Amino acid sequence: MRGQRIGLAASLLLALASPADAEPGRNAQPLDWLVRMAQSAQMLNYAGTYIFTHDGRAETSRVVHINDGSSEHARIQALDGPPREIIRESGVLYCYLPDSHVVKVDRSEGRQYFPALFSGSPTMLREYYNVNYAGMDRVAGRECQIVQLEPRDGMRFGYRLCADIQTGLMLRATLEDGTRGVMQQFAFTEIDGSASRTALQPSWNADGWLWDRSGMSQTADSGWSMDAMPPGFHKISELLRRSADGRSVQVKQAVYSDGISAVSLFIEPARGNAGEAAATRRGALSFYSIRSGDQQVTAIGEVPPANVTQMVKAVNLVKSKP
Repeated sequence: MRGQRIGLAASLLLALASPADAEPGRNAQPLDWLVRMAQSAQMLNYAGTYIFTHDGRAETSRVVHINDGSSEHARIQALDGPPREIIRESGVLYCYLPDSHVVKVDRSEGRQYFPALFSGSPTMLREYYNVNYAGMDRVAGRECQIVQLEPRDGMRFGYRLCADIQTGLMLRATLEDGTRGVMQQFAFTEIDGSASRTALQPSWNADGWLWDRSGMSQTADSGWSMDAMPPGFHKISELLRRSADGRSVQVKQAVYSDGISAVSLFIEPARGNAGEAAATRRGALSFYSIRSGDQQVTAIGEVPPANVTQMVKAVNLVKSKP
């Protein structure tokens, strides 16, 4: 198939291991579509343009994704605003920032990018969301099945996901609050299966640029215990990174997810009179921070304020090991 333009549906059928992974039959359950969305985002070769709308703004990006049978490769290119793009190769992210001539190198674990929004198996979601069909629609000229995820508690928001009928690829993802309606949305404007390895190359020659590898610090064992976590949230990654404000201190970062919603928890040495900050929310993003002894604990995530508050207060800053 080298050098050939493969149609999106044909590409998926070649990529998936079994004919059973083709279009779900009449008796398919909504959860089957979630599984299919997760598989398609990982296994399918595709290229497309999508718009991310949030907080009254719209951002357009171009994505190319290739699975070569042994690993995933992707390129996400911002088409408006400051030039920037992310290259994903074998579990490593390279973020190119040409205005500052910097390439930030980071681990890809715990990072989810549209249309790959699931971490782990989507089957776990049924414990924390009511998963139902919500009709049909068309996105980027393609028919899609809408699957609604309604939260069963106040620790997460709802989702409306629209999957391509032919391929199962997620074409649109909407984050919703039952009281405020739509908070943000990803949606393809065009999509096809003609991805090529040459399209994965960065736009700039970064010779002579600063390569910031601070995000590649070894995985950290924080030593802190966690009590009374929000239900369903499990740690999916943990690492050490350099403080964003330029201080020569290490920040412990852990990412927790229920399978689709995620919260980042940061523990770092406190400075000055930093203390407790009331839980705040801007759009879908909630923030809460508290000082405990000589450490500052902060949680940020696209979840309700109650979640980040409970997450921070669950941290036990008594080391479990000497």
